[in-house]
Amino acid sequence: MTTRSRGQDGFTLIEVMIAIALMAVLSVMAWRGLDSVSRANSALERRTEEVAQLLRALDQLERDLSQRATIELPWQPSGSAAANALLPAALQVRRQAELPFFMEIVRAAPAAPGYWQRVQWWQRGGVLYRAAGPAAASFPLPPPDTKDRVALLDDVTTFELRAWEPGAGWRQLPAVAPARTGATGMELALGMRSGADRQVQTYRRVFALD
Repeated sequence: MTTRSRGQDGFTLIEVMIAIALMAVLSVMAWRGLDSVSRANSALERRTEEVAQLLRALDQLERDLSQRATIELPWQPSGSAAANALLPAALQVRRQAELPFFMEIVRAAPAAPGYWQRVQWWQRGGVLYRAAGPAAASFPLPPPDTKDRVALLDDVTTFELRAWEPGAGWRQLPAVAPARTGATGMELALGMRSGADRQVQTYRRVFALD
């Protein structure tokens, strides 16, 4: 009968230490992999939310423009004033003190048929705001209250508009020279800082004005 030597029983201390070291290395590698996946997922969620906010703002602007007043306005340009007007009477784009961009739209009140309201969009301090005035059935319409403003987008670097004048092409807004005919479209160029590197991304969208 043979007997096993004492040296063959169990693992030696060196073998146990090597096994523990390997497990530690594998644990660190697994942790780093999970951390990388978690960071990528967080960045993707932030990016998705930024895009969702951008789309909501653009969709709101498109609704405001599509529901703008036409013949309902109490004053309509005629003669030379009508011929020189680039934008519809219900749409005004101008620059004001401390406001690189300001636009006002007279549109139908969505919750009150037959009523109208003034909607203002402006950019200040890297934030794009929108404010809607109270609905009214007669003109002049009350302006929006600044306390009712809503911040739609942050980290806005540029908010520029151009109007398409048939026969003349794109014209920067607000227009200075008179127009030969009314604009049939408007292009928005929106610059925003996004992502971990905070690089400026420019988005463009065209809205019909016919």
